[in-house]
Amino acid sequence: MTYEYAVYFKLLLLCGYKEELQQYIDNALIEQDPLTEIVLELSTTCTNASKALSVLNKYLLQANDSDIDYDKAVFNLIMLFLKRKYNDDSISMKTIADLMYQLAVYTERYFNEPWQTMYYMGECFDAAEGGYLDQEDYQRKFEAFINNQVCFCDYSIPPKG
Repeated sequence: MTYEYAVYFKLLLLCGYKEELQQYIDNALIEQDPLTEIVLELSTTCTNASKALSVLNKYLLQANDSDIDYDKAVFNLIMLFLKRKYNDDSISMKTIADLMYQLAVYTERYFNEPWQTMYYMGECFDAAEGGYLDQEDYQRKFEAFINNQVCFCDYSIPPKG
């Protein structure tokens, strides 16, 4: 397991989603020979989210934060998860927006793109629902972010005129 996958699973566990880790472990138990130490340890604890988090945290202590590619690898894993959940309608747009906010906060990178857009997607959902932001515009930006990872910084400000 790479450190990026460990961060990905940690973030999902912190948000209450443990089925992704369980599926990864189930596949690894079939495909890996020999099992890596982290997979072996997680296979005995992954049904208990707190214990699995402890194992992942211990594993991540072996890496420097700068060794982990948060802005590409971890972000892409998270976006694939969110896109899959959104496209198969297994969780609502509101739940995904709330989850985006939580994930961005848990990374502690929400002041920098691409996590900043994820953070604001979560915050702006309620504003759009309340009529403070245009719902169609929010929907367009949400779908551009989910499907193509178009961040807020990618939008240009139209010239005044």
